[in-house]
Amino acid sequence: MSDLLTQASEQFTRCCIEAPRYRVGWLLGPPQRSRKTLLAQQLCEHNGWHYLDYTGTPSYFDALADCIDAYQPTQFVTAIRGWSQACTAPVLVLDEIDALLATWERTQRYNWAGLVARLQYLPCGLILVSHFFTLKQLQPYLPDGDARYCRELPGD
Repeated sequence: MSDLLTQASEQFTRCCIEAPRYRVGWLLGPPQRSRKTLLAQQLCEHNGWHYLDYTGTPSYFDALADCIDAYQPTQFVTAIRGWSQACTAPVLVLDEIDALLATWERTQRYNWAGLVARLQYLPCGLILVSHFFTLKQLQPYLPDGDARYCRELPGD
Protein backbone atom coordinates (compact mmCIF):
# COMPACT_ATOMS: atom_id res chain seq x y z
CA MET A 1 0.00 0.00 0.00
CA SER A 2 1.34 3.43 -0.89
CA ASP A 3 2.18 6.04 1.71
CA LEU A 4 -0.49 8.33 0.26
CA LEU A 5 -3.18 5.66 0.60
CA THR A 6 -2.09 4.88 4.16
CA GLN A 7 -2.04 8.53 5.17
CA ALA A 8 -5.37 9.29 3.49
CA SER A 9 -6.98 6.21 5.10
CA GLU A 10 -5.83 7.30 8.53
CA GLN A 11 -6.86 10.92 7.99
CA PHE A 12 -10.33 10.11 6.67
CA THR A 13 -10.90 7.42 9.30
CA ARG A 14 -10.24 10.03 12.00
CA CYS A 15 -12.50 12.69 10.51
CA CYS A 16 -15.20 10.56 8.85
CA ILE A 17 -15.60 7.63 11.24
CA GLU A 18 -14.14 8.56 14.62
CA ALA A 19 -15.41 12.15 14.73
CA PRO A 20 -18.65 12.23 16.69
CA ARG A 21 -20.35 15.25 15.17
CA TYR A 22 -18.97 16.44 11.81
CA ARG A 23 -18.02 13.52 9.59
CA VAL A 24 -17.47 15.15 6.20
CA GLY A 25 -14.06 15.01 4.53
CA TRP A 26 -12.86 16.52 1.27
CA LEU A 27 -10.49 15.11 -1.34
CA LEU A 28 -9.34 18.02 -3.47
CA GLY A 29 -6.99 18.62 -6.38
CA PRO A 30 -6.73 20.06 -9.87
CA PRO A 31 -9.21 18.86 -12.51
CA GLN A 32 -6.73 16.62 -14.29
CA ARG A 33 -3.85 14.37 -13.32
CA SER A 34 -4.18 14.80 -9.58
CA ARG A 35 -5.39 11.18 -9.25
CA LYS A 36 -8.30 12.11 -6.97
CA THR A 37 -10.57 9.45 -8.44
CA LEU A 38 -7.88 6.77 -8.27
CA LEU A 39 -7.22 7.53 -4.60
CA ALA A 40 -10.96 7.64 -3.86
CA GLN A 41 -11.46 4.22 -5.45
CA GLN A 42 -8.44 2.78 -3.63
CA LEU A 43 -9.71 4.11 -0.30
CA CYS A 44 -13.01 2.35 -0.89
CA GLU A 45 -11.43 -0.90 -1.99
CA HIS A 46 -8.94 -0.95 0.88
CA ASN A 47 -11.36 0.08 3.64
CA GLY A 48 -14.67 -1.40 2.49
CA TRP A 49 -16.19 2.02 1.91
CA HIS A 50 -18.85 2.76 -0.72
CA TYR A 51 -17.81 4.60 -3.88
CA LEU A 52 -20.48 6.54 -5.77
CA ASP A 53 -19.66 7.98 -9.18
CA TYR A 54 -22.28 10.73 -9.27
CA THR A 55 -21.98 11.44 -12.99
CA GLY A 56 -21.39 7.90 -14.22
CA THR A 57 -23.89 5.96 -12.14
CA PRO A 58 -27.35 6.01 -13.76
CA SER A 59 -30.18 7.78 -11.93
CA TYR A 60 -28.07 10.39 -10.15
CA PHE A 61 -26.81 13.25 -12.34
CA ASP A 62 -28.77 12.11 -15.40
CA ALA A 63 -31.99 12.35 -13.37
CA LEU A 64 -31.49 16.12 -13.32
CA ALA A 65 -31.65 16.49 -17.11
CA ASP A 66 -35.06 18.17 -17.07
CA CYS A 67 -34.54 20.29 -13.96
CA ILE A 68 -30.83 21.07 -13.68
CA ASP A 69 -31.36 24.79 -14.26
CA ALA A 70 -33.50 24.99 -11.14
CA TYR A 71 -31.58 22.48 -8.98
CA GLN A 72 -30.35 24.25 -5.86
CA PRO A 73 -27.51 23.59 -3.39
CA THR A 74 -29.99 22.79 -0.60
CA GLN A 75 -31.55 20.09 -2.78
CA PHE A 76 -28.14 18.50 -3.31
CA VAL A 77 -27.48 18.60 0.45
CA THR A 78 -30.81 16.87 1.06
CA ALA A 79 -29.95 14.20 -1.53
CA ILE A 80 -26.52 13.64 0.06
CA ARG A 81 -28.11 13.24 3.48
CA GLY A 82 -30.49 10.65 2.02
CA TRP A 83 -27.67 8.71 0.35
CA SER A 84 -25.76 8.76 3.63
CA GLN A 85 -28.77 7.36 5.46
CA ALA A 86 -29.10 4.57 2.89
CA CYS A 87 -25.39 3.72 2.92
CA THR A 88 -24.46 0.56 4.81
CA ALA A 89 -20.69 1.14 4.59
CA PRO A 90 -18.85 3.19 7.25
CA VAL A 91 -18.03 5.88 4.66
CA LEU A 92 -19.67 7.07 1.44
CA VAL A 93 -17.25 8.53 -1.11
CA LEU A 94 -19.04 10.85 -3.53
CA ASP A 95 -16.97 11.44 -6.67
CA GLU A 96 -17.60 13.15 -10.00
CA ILE A 97 -19.82 15.83 -8.46
CA ASP A 98 -18.10 18.62 -10.39
CA ALA A 99 -20.45 18.19 -13.36
CA LEU A 100 -23.24 19.46 -11.12
CA LEU A 101 -21.11 22.08 -9.37
CA ALA A 102 -20.14 23.47 -12.78
CA THR A 103 -23.77 24.41 -13.43
CA TRP A 104 -23.81 26.71 -10.40
CA GLU A 105 -22.35 30.15 -9.92
CA ARG A 106 -19.43 30.48 -7.56
CA THR A 107 -21.66 31.81 -4.76
CA GLN A 108 -23.94 28.77 -5.04
CA ARG A 109 -20.95 26.41 -4.90
CA TYR A 110 -19.66 28.06 -1.73
CA ASN A 111 -23.13 28.07 -0.21
CA TRP A 112 -23.37 24.34 -0.88
CA ALA A 113 -19.86 23.71 0.49
CA GLY A 114 -20.71 25.55 3.69
CA LEU A 115 -23.90 23.55 4.17
CA VAL A 116 -22.46 20.15 3.41
CA ALA A 117 -19.21 20.67 5.36
CA ARG A 118 -21.23 21.18 8.51
CA LEU A 119 -23.69 18.32 8.16
CA GLN A 120 -24.02 16.86 11.63
CA TYR A 121 -24.41 13.34 12.95
CA LEU A 122 -24.48 11.58 9.60
CA PRO A 123 -25.03 7.82 9.91
CA CYS A 124 -21.88 7.23 7.87
CA GLY A 125 -18.86 9.32 7.06
CA LEU A 126 -18.79 11.26 3.80
CA ILE A 127 -15.90 12.13 1.50
CA LEU A 128 -16.54 14.61 -1.29
CA VAL A 129 -14.17 14.65 -4.25
CA SER A 130 -13.86 17.93 -6.15
CA HIS A 131 -11.56 20.19 -8.11
CA PHE A 132 -13.66 23.31 -7.52
CA PHE A 133 -12.14 24.09 -4.13
CA THR A 134 -8.76 24.33 -2.49
CA LEU A 135 -8.06 23.85 1.19
CA LYS A 136 -7.54 27.58 1.57
CA GLN A 137 -10.94 28.30 0.00
CA LEU A 138 -12.79 25.67 2.04
CA GLN A 139 -11.15 26.26 5.39
CA PRO A 140 -13.57 29.00 6.53
CA TYR A 141 -16.47 26.59 5.97
CA LEU A 142 -14.94 23.64 7.82
CA PRO A 143 -15.86 22.94 11.44
CA ASP A 144 -13.52 25.11 13.53
CA GLY A 145 -11.64 25.89 10.29
CA ASP A 146 -9.81 22.59 10.86
CA ALA A 147 -7.69 21.48 7.88
CA ARG A 148 -7.80 17.84 9.01
CA TYR A 149 -11.06 17.50 7.07
CA CYS A 150 -9.26 18.02 3.74
CA ARG A 151 -6.65 16.23 1.71
CA GLU A 152 -5.42 18.28 -1.22
CA LEU A 153 -3.52 16.50 -3.98
CA PRO A 154 -1.07 18.28 -6.24
CA GLY A 155 -1.33 17.90 -10.00
CA ASP A 156 1.47 16.47 -12.10
